[in-house]
Amino acid sequence: MRLVFGVLAFFAFAHVHAEGGSYNVDDASVVGNGKCQLESWLREWSNGSNGVYTVPACGVGAVELGLSLNTEQRTHGVTANPGAKWQLRNGDTKGIGVALATNATYLHGHQEDVQAYVSTTFGLDDARRVMVALNAGADRMRHDSTHSLFGAGLSWSLTERWELLVERLWTHRTIDDQGGVRFGWDDSSVDLVIGSERGPHREHWINLGWNVAF
Repeated sequence: MRLVFGVLAFFAFAHVHAEGGSYNVDDASVVGNGKCQLESWLREWSNGSNGVYTVPACGVGAVELGLSLNTEQRTHGVTANPGAKWQLRNGDTKGIGVALATNATYLHGHQEDVQAYVSTTFGLDDARRVMVALNAGADRMRHDSTHSLFGAGLSWSLTERWELLVERLWTHRTIDDQGGVRFGWDDSSVDLVIGSERGPHREHWINLGWNVAF
């Protein structure tokens, strides 16, 4: 049964061309003033990061406030990631979107990591069926120096409901690749994502996710 759940999780906001969910590369969209969303996924077939993840978030003006909570096999506890994203320019329907984001990771009462980055989103065609998300910033691990962070993601809307997404995230000594398919309806979507890490853990995984806005 765990395997079935694992085959069913996936960077998702509830609207088209947003990454989110279990994707690492962030777009420049925010949930919207007075609105909320819930992104959640299950991870299976990994090297110790099997677990359950949930990310509630709400919008206040042009700022999105969120809290990621997850439990993994190797962490033996609940990891919390509070974060905030400020949209400087709305590019959801035209032009280039720009946002500033920051988040921190806490485990067993200690801050393990903090990130800050700029995210941009733009379309490659007039119909904006193919969208690009780029991230650039810094990442600081506990007891370590600050290192650069870069990410690139591509989403392609096949139909009004089906979308393909691929991404790559570069951090210190690690490269994460993910790709998957998203099926959306109304204010909800489900994701199926396959990922791998080239780094110390050399992980691989499958995520099954569900995302809803309200």
